[in-house]
Amino acid sequence: MVSALSYVTSNARKYDRDRFLCSIFTSEEERNGLFAILAFNLEIAKTREMVREGLLGEVRLQWWRDTIELIYSDPENSLNDGMVASALSSVIRKFKLSRGFFDQLIDTRSKDLFVRHIEDETELYDYTYGTSATICLLFLEILCPASCSLSHDKIEAAKSIGVAWALTGILRASNVLAKQKRIYIPKTLMKKFCFNEEDFYAQSVTDGIMQATEYVVNLAQNEILRARNLLKGKRDRKYLALIFQAELAEMYLNKIELLGFNPFSIRIETGRVRRQLQLAFMALRGSF
Repeated sequence: MVSALSYVTSNARKYDRDRFLCSIFTSEEERNGLFAILAFNLEIAKTREMVREGLLGEVRLQWWRDTIELIYSDPENSLNDGMVASALSSVIRKFKLSRGFFDQLIDTRSKDLFVRHIEDETELYDYTYGTSATICLLFLEILCPASCSLSHDKIEAAKSIGVAWALTGILRASNVLAKQKRIYIPKTLMKKFCFNEEDFYAQSVTDGIMQATEYVVNLAQNEILRARNLLKGKRDRKYLALIFQAELAEMYLNKIELLGFNPFSIRIETGRVRRQLQLAFMALRGSF
């Protein structure tokens, strides 16, 4: 029989491979916790793709709200209703994770079911914070539990890393999003760079789309630079699972730039072995 732990590990490895690889440079206990967070995120993130109507997706997310409520209201209860829920319950108890982060993740994915367009950069940043940055903050609570001294700079750096990862992910997913008739580039940027949704859905590499892509690349790079400054360029091995996300994001951003800011290029995702080797090399370095 497959255990909850092996199930969440397998899911993280298969569907969130980059963050899975970033997480393996931690202790076994921490690693298992990170994999449970990634598996939970996968469960709620795929809701939009699983349902035809937003209300059906909300029913699914409500099940997760109820499950989180049960975990926090009855800490001694061992959940057996699903592999991910069981693993998550154990991790929440072990690391005393903040409930608000789980509510934030679910609420953001709930909006994802009904909101068709992102209006401006403020809304874009709210989205990246409510998804990827919140996951980074949960990572931080696992890597530095309550008994650990956690500075304001580390918290802010984790937020910036999460925002950078999300912005990079939005660009990397351009092919898939276009096929699904979805777009996460704000309307204000579409207007500023003179292109429309149909151009994006058709995967037309227009000047406007390339300019908007360059703009988002710069936003993500600025967040990485902010994180680097907050951490004073030092790489504390305790936080490699977060720092590696920033460095992998930077690799993708540099590749997008080399490809002329074409977000639809299939070459963005090539080089899996190279990324794995790069992570191993980065683990030996002492600077960020």
